Amino acid sequence: MKIYPQQVVCKHCDSLYTRKPVRSGEAAHCQRCRAVLYRGSWLSLEQWFALTVTAALFFIIANAFPVLEIQFHGQVQAATLWQTAMALAYSYASPLAIPLAMLIIVCPCLQILLLGWVLWHACRKKAAPGLASAMRLLAGLAPWSMAEVALLSILIAAIKLSGLVQITPGPGTWALLGLCLLLPVINHQDFHPLWSLKTLKGQRE
Repeated sequence: MKIYPQQVVCKHCDSLYTRKPVRSGEAAHCQRCRAVLYRGSWLSLEQWFALTVTAALFFIIANAFPVLEIQFHGQVQAATLWQTAMALAYSYASPLAIPLAMLIIVCPCLQILLLGWVLWHACRKKAAPGLASAMRLLAGLAPWSMAEVALLSILIAAIKLSGLVQITPGPGTWALLGLCLLLPVINHQDFHPLWSLKTLKGQRE
């Protein structure tokens, strides 16, 4: 498949444009429908990769450490995100366990790993093996990565149970909060430099 990184198509009216550089914080608009075509990235590739690694660390902490600690009559119970999904699998709402695990664990994990793989090679001025497939998968995963849904569910559960038992946010909650703040940042950068590396690789070959 031939790639044309210097061409951009409007998602709303299919108008075709030649891509031109824009400054950080600025955006290029379609002349026909005024939709945003692309925005100038305010992060370098190295900064982008560093934030992706940070998101990976937050993800590991969010899944390895408890998100909530519940104290009741001297007994303490703690649960991680995985344990929450497993508990749901053994309840009356078991059909929701797999979609929940996909949305709050599997999809964000794949998204971070793929982006880190692509950026690691990009920082070395190389195109990652399987770049085109990785970029398509990243685009497909974006709407299904919902770590913020997990955070919102934790907050709702904590509020509802706070009148009955003592609730303490665990390290996983704070890591999940950091992850929810970082994911929109790393997923809404300009991916054009990555496609350009693919073209450069083809020219060298």
